[in-house]
Amino acid sequence: MSRYAWLGVFWGVVLVGLFSTGLHAEGGFLYGTIITDDGDKLTGRIRWDKNEGSWDDILDANKIRKDRHSRSRDKKISIFGIEIFSEGSTWSSTSQAGLRFGYIEKIIRRSGRRSSIILKGGEKIKFDGGADLSSSIRGILIDDVEEGIIKLDWNDIEEVRFSPLTLEYKPSREFLGFRLYGTVETESGIEFEGFIQWDVDEIWSTDILDGDQRSRGRKIPFRRIKKIEKLSSRASRITLVNERTLKLSGSNDVDRDNRGIVIMVPDWGRVKVEWDEFEAVTFKPAPEKFVRTYDDYKAPWRLRGTVYTEYGDQYTGEITWDDDEKYSWEFLDGEYRDMEFDIEFAHIHRIKKRTTSSCEVTLHSGDKFRLRGSNDVNDENKGIFVLTDDGEEIEIEWDDFEKVEFAEGR
Repeated sequence: MSRYAWLGVFWGVVLVGLFSTGLHAEGGFLYGTIITDDGDKLTGRIRWDKNEGSWDDILDANKIRKDRHSRSRDKKISIFGIEIFSEGSTWSSTSQAGLRFGYIEKIIRRSGRRSSIILKGGEKIKFDGGADLSSSIRGILIDDVEEGIIKLDWNDIEEVRFSPLTLEYKPSREFLGFRLYGTVETESGIEFEGFIQWDVDEIWSTDILDGDQRSRGRKIPFRRIKKIEKLSSRASRITLVNERTLKLSGSNDVDRDNRGIVIMVPDWGRVKVEWDEFEAVTFKPAPEKFVRTYDDYKAPWRLRGTVYTEYGDQYTGEITWDDDEKYSWEFLDGEYRDMEFDIEFAHIHRIKKRTTSSCEVTLHSGDKFRLRGSNDVNDENKGIFVLTDDGEEIEIEWDDFEKVEFAEGR
């Protein structure tokens, strides 16, 4: 065996050892008990809708908007007092929401679309469909401690109860893989580090990257891959852990049909990088400090802070953003180039309006992002509400809004 082959074997063993031992010992994987509609109780590690498998991963669904302000607004344009345009608008009874699995105590299925989630701390949220809470879900795998891996559909489930992973638990062979982690480089020169969802699908080292090498089909487990580089809209260069390189094409894993590279950034949230913006990803072991256990997630809190207007007024109290987001677990959405950002409100220090269609978002860490393309950060925002300590509710419309500074939570 050549020196390079030995080196590849060495790094393969090191990577597998570091990833699998770290995530298993620290409890970074989703774990809990699923009660089926037949009354069976299955307990073990869980893979949800193919691309969620750790506590940092985000459940996407449509939140039913309780306590929303039931009002409609009319947009009008007048010239010399004569109305030349009028458009009425009403708000939907649901809104898209993201929620890290680590905050969830229990998921209760109500129907093919309806469900309830109980968070740590007791808050109950109702959902009506969405990518991760409906019959359109791509299956739920549970590695039961007695029966091994079982695949369930949404309608098979009555309830899911999450809990810390026990050290006594022994995963099945297919669940031995480690969670993919690495650094993604973009065409803009920005780098993101975190847990990877490749093609919005593959998340574990045991998952397979498909492609054609000339006329030969290849299936490569991610545990053997060190780096993926975009060569063009149709092909990628794959560097294996033994430093061998391959040029692959002919698959949405390695060409422009890729559905996006998602990075779960431990410090603040999630970013999805489209193929045109993607440049390369280098896989590496996840730092131990980023492998968060179920117990690392504490009960979320109500957003508080101070809102400033362009007229010099300021209001301090409980904040509801975009007439919708009011808790630390919720996400602010926005876009930058071919990248979609979901930033957890728990990590946001300041949101400052820059133009009618964009905001500068500053995190408690000091990182800044200029975002647009979402009603969270442009003039389609449905209003910022402040419930002051004396019980008065103040509404600040987007045209009057200057900035908000959030108090840092627990």
